[in-house]
Amino acid sequence: MQALLEEFRQLPDYRRNKVGYTHPGEILFLSLLAIQSGAKSYDDIALWMQERKRELAKFLGRAFIAPAYTTVRNTFLSIDEQALEKIHHKWIHKITKNADALTIVLTDSKNETALKTKKLNKKVRHIMSLFLMDKKLTLAHTQEEEKSSEIYALLELLNSLKLTNCMISMTNLHTGKTAA
Repeated sequence: MQALLEEFRQLPDYRRNKVGYTHPGEILFLSLLAIQSGAKSYDDIALWMQERKRELAKFLGRAFIAPAYTTVRNTFLSIDEQALEKIHHKWIHKITKNADALTIVLTDSKNETALKTKKLNKKVRHIMSLFLMDKKLTLAHTQEEEKSSEIYALLELLNSLKLTNCMISMTNLHTGKTAA
């Protein structure tokens, strides 16, 4: 976990006054922990950090002042998405590269329910995900508007991650002539 925290600390700091405040990368990292613990809103994330100030100070190795929910929200709204994506890909590459044995990656796609989208007068969304089986971890996901582009979405995901020593398990839909 410390290695991943160090990666998050590499994110650029968008704030002008940087002295004495928690780095946005640390806020994002701690937010992920809060979400995994059941937090569902910025308020929940801020409360989770507030309730665990002492433990988080030990983990971070310094004094920790829990951010307000507005700070958490502003961090999510202001983060450099491309820099975060690079960190994510670097971390995924580390995980899959360090594996001693063959890594098994599963593909999965889900559709948003048609009833919900009809009420909102929206197109149905399709989510394509890659799942690292032995670590029980979602590697990456993408969203497409058209079901017909699922093959290309999968290829784009696989190409962006540059996985090595992996066996990819997919449905027969991804083996069509257009996939080659």
